[in-house]
Amino acid sequence: MKKFILLASFLFLTACFNMDMSSDSPAASTVSNVYTSQFPEVPIPMLMEPDPKNSLTTVNSAGEKLGRENFKGNMEASNLAAHMVQNLTSQSWSLVGAIQGEKTLQLYQKDSRYLIIFIESGTFNTNMQVWVVNHINNFSLPNQGNDPFNFGDTPAFQSAPLNDNFNDFGANSVFSDGK
Repeated sequence: MKKFILLASFLFLTACFNMDMSSDSPAASTVSNVYTSQFPEVPIPMLMEPDPKNSLTTVNSAGEKLGRENFKGNMEASNLAAHMVQNLTSQSWSLVGAIQGEKTLQLYQKDSRYLIIFIESGTFNTNMQVWVVNHINNFSLPNQGNDPFNFGDTPAFQSAPLNDNFNDFGANSVFSDGK
């Protein structure tokens, strides 16, 4: 009986220790339990897997990767959001703003780039989109005045003069009048 109680208490303590060590809390997150995928300066938690079919990346003229990469995994959305804040700020990304609710949106800036993280809980998985885009310096639209469709001296829409004999569908179409 003593062996049974000793064995049961040992198993109980082992189970308690294992539950404590495997917790998915943001405090347990460090840059060591992440990997990088398409964007080398964006650490991704190991529980999130890339979804290459829904990703699109390119390289700009400065040699920086830009685009969108999708991930899905079995990680609670609020924990994932906290992991991303901790891991990205350790990589010198500055958190500019965030919205957290049913869906989470985080905006970061580093050098001449912006990083957008979009996190959404699904039925079975949590989905995350990672967007890296260039910062556009000195971007402005031409002077429009009061007309939102007037871009300076150029008319907003240029069209060819209408001709009564003009048929968009061709002479042999079912819409022609046979002339």
